[in-house]
Amino acid sequence: MKQTGQGRLAIRGVIGTLVIALVVLACMNINRLPIIGNNDIVHVEFAEAGNLKGGDAVMVSGATVGRVREVRLEKDKVVADIVLNDKDLVLGTETEAAIVTMTLLGRAAIQLTPRGEGRVEAGDTIPVTRTSAPYSLTSTLNQLTDTSAAINKEQLAAALAQTSASFEGTADDIGPALNGIRRLADTLTSNDAELTSLLDRADRVTGVLASRDKQIGTLLGSGHSLLAELNARQDVVVDLLRSTRALSRELQGLVSDNRETVPAALTQLDKVITLLNDNRDELQASIVGLRGYATAFGEAISSGPWFDAYIQNLTSPGTLAPVLSGLVP
Repeated sequence: MKQTGQGRLAIRGVIGTLVIALVVLACMNINRLPIIGNNDIVHVEFAEAGNLKGGDAVMVSGATVGRVREVRLEKDKVVADIVLNDKDLVLGTETEAAIVTMTLLGRAAIQLTPRGEGRVEAGDTIPVTRTSAPYSLTSTLNQLTDTSAAINKEQLAAALAQTSASFEGTADDIGPALNGIRRLADTLTSNDAELTSLLDRADRVTGVLASRDKQIGTLLGSGHSLLAELNARQDVVVDLLRSTRALSRELQGLVSDNRETVPAALTQLDKVITLLNDNRDELQASIVGLRGYATAFGEAISSGPWFDAYIQNLTSPGTLAPVLSGLVP
């Protein structure tokens, strides 16, 4: 009986040890346990690891909302499994992710930027097209060391010597050039307000031009139509100019052929005009008198099928003399 009691105690000890071990393992991996564990795992693909490790923080707007469970390499991409602890967090289907550096020593974290509608569910993947990864400072420095070690020191020294020799003859010119650059910088700095105003006005002009885009397009189209019409009428315009030139030559010939006749005609015309001006009062009186005679003559004509007319002094020699003098050669 004693042996049986000791065997039972041994069995109980083994079972108790196993239970304690299982409890310890469960506490260490509580997030992996079903029901009570956090199974909201989202896969995030990156082009580079960016010094990201398991246990790093997952943040949204600077607040920690989860942890990185695992980082692994799949083909040409790095996949980070992240666990989200905030049940109320809603990530849209266009959510973006970026690896950010948290400390000077290179501690990394994943920064999530919620975008889009819908919701990222457990098991979903944020593809590499919506993620970004920075360069790792440590790996970059290591690469710099390797690159520096591969530099040909002799060629670098020769290049620096050649550069120094090239600048030896231009020492007097470099100083004024640098002074000119400094003065230009000072001028730009002192006119900062004016440059800002100029850029602001240029922006307003651009805005006006953009708002009048249709009108400007219509104006350019009308100008194009006008030029096309002028081009189509080019032959007509050329013929018109040719005809105008021919008319000018004819007028020049007419003036040249009648150079002696025209002055005499103009002289006679001037005399006639002078005579008319001298007898302007008599002409006006004749017209006034003719109006009364014409009225009476019209009444006489309309009085019957025949009429009598009498012109006073028509047969007087003094009246007929100008008429006869014009008829007799």
